[in-house]
Amino acid sequence: MIFFDLDAITVWFFNPDYFEEIKIMVSRLKITDLSDSKIIIPDDLLFLIVKSVQIKTGRNGSKFIDLELNDGYTSVGGKVWNVTEESESLFKQNSLIKVMNGKSSLYQGSLQLVIEEASPMTQEEIDSYPGLIPESKYSLNELVEKWNNLKELLDEEHKIVVDAFMANSRYWNLFTVIPAGKSMHHAYRRGLLEHTVSVADIVYAMSDKYNRDYKIDVSLALLGAMLHDAGKVFEFSVNDYTMLVDRYSDRGKLLGHIYMGATYIEKLLYDVIPDKSELRMELLHIMLSHHGEYEYGSPKIPKTPEAFLVAAADNLDAHINGIYGADMNGNEENWTGKIFALQRSFFMKDRK
Repeated sequence: MIFFDLDAITVWFFNPDYFEEIKIMVSRLKITDLSDSKIIIPDDLLFLIVKSVQIKTGRNGSKFIDLELNDGYTSVGGKVWNVTEESESLFKQNSLIKVMNGKSSLYQGSLQLVIEEASPMTQEEIDSYPGLIPESKYSLNELVEKWNNLKELLDEEHKIVVDAFMANSRYWNLFTVIPAGKSMHHAYRRGLLEHTVSVADIVYAMSDKYNRDYKIDVSLALLGAMLHDAGKVFEFSVNDYTMLVDRYSDRGKLLGHIYMGATYIEKLLYDVIPDKSELRMELLHIMLSHHGEYEYGSPKIPKTPEAFLVAAADNLDAHINGIYGADMNGNEENWTGKIFALQRSFFMKDRK
């Protein structure tokens, strides 16, 4: 007997005496696999992102949808001839679709995909078949495991705060999937959680080192690192399909994630540990000062060792990610384009 679990990309072979687990990567169809008169069926696993959409009117007066589609690597033109309210709703810019029925063909020397039926990709499909949209190289499970391991390093009182932070399922689900920014750094799916655990790793290592010679509250610094970007959930308007940032929300533009994160965590602290006023003061100071300098948007500059460590780690992680995510298609070989946040280009020979 064989059990298929495509979400985990696993095949289980049952034997009365033992179980054997064999990992099989189930390949999805790519645009480069298409050819003239290729029929597409659901089992082909043709997943596409809709890059552009135009609703047009043909010579016979009927509407059709003209599409630019991309599989994460290659683009192809697409058409939907039978336009309905359902298809107009499905084919939106940046929507993710699975082609259920269709046909590829050559038209005037170029490949074209005619879609007869499609469905929106599920979150499970997006997670199971990477490469379609910009995303962290770490899976959600890997990042949550890192987060939980960091939580275990906290003092018991600080664990209560993190547990309360995770208890709001709607908030936590967004925190674990959205980017850390629109373009500057970690601007991809799960980027915020990747950035957060990276900053927390750095802060813990630095705090633990300096605590050997100086008095550092390692758990407080780690807690501040884990919560420093809490307000980013409110700062962005994200695409429902890709969870990438479409734009900054009105609240994000008017208030910013530093203020919104601090007020969110302040309310949470009053709810779970209302009598801990000193912890509340020091943790909120870390959050309000984590950009390090007034000119970088911090309402306060770091005035405790723990706040200084979090600001340093946040700055380092954001800039390293920004350097390695920089455009290498500039005019000079081996050099990135100019990185706005750092006001310079970087020599990156053999490092990309």
